[in-house]
Amino acid sequence: MTRRALSLCLTAALAILVTVQPAAAFFGGGGGGMKEGDPAPDFSAQTIDAQPLNFAQLKGKKVVVLDFWSIYCASCVEEIPRLVEIYNEFKDKGLVTIGVNLDSFGTQRVVKFMSGMPTKITFPVIIDKDHKVATAFNAMVLPTTLVIGADGKIKFYHVGYKAGDEKLIRTVIADAVKQIKK
Repeated sequence: MTRRALSLCLTAALAILVTVQPAAAFFGGGGGGMKEGDPAPDFSAQTIDAQPLNFAQLKGKKVVVLDFWSIYCASCVEEIPRLVEIYNEFKDKGLVTIGVNLDSFGTQRVVKFMSGMPTKITFPVIIDKDHKVATAFNAMVLPTTLVIGADGKIKFYHVGYKAGDEKLIRTVIADAVKQIKK
């Protein structure tokens, strides 16, 4: 191997290390993010229809899906109808889905956007304008979808959406609702 080739290989390896470590920290790797099995932090908020929502009251009783999204996120908007289908399928079996909108311009604009969507969102939505809930759950990339078991522990943490992801989400939820103590 020539010196130039060796130098290029070393430079490429260094570039990968410098790039991967910060990305791992940002996307939940490197020990800084939430992972399956971690306890979910408590939060409370008000839904877009002015109803109080307190996560602590759901622990021990419900499986919770948190969907972090924005109206400007194409994959978020693509995922929502699938989450509505799953919510409608499991809501009578102990599932609560909460949409956590991260847009900073306020409730009216989000409500207007939602009213124009082909699929009506049938689960509660909160506006996390100051990103306190997103920060608590390390949801920095959209969409981020979590399934939290009735025991209050994270069962599933997923960043991004592509067609077909809902199959795994549905499977995790189906298993989680079976574990609710009645």
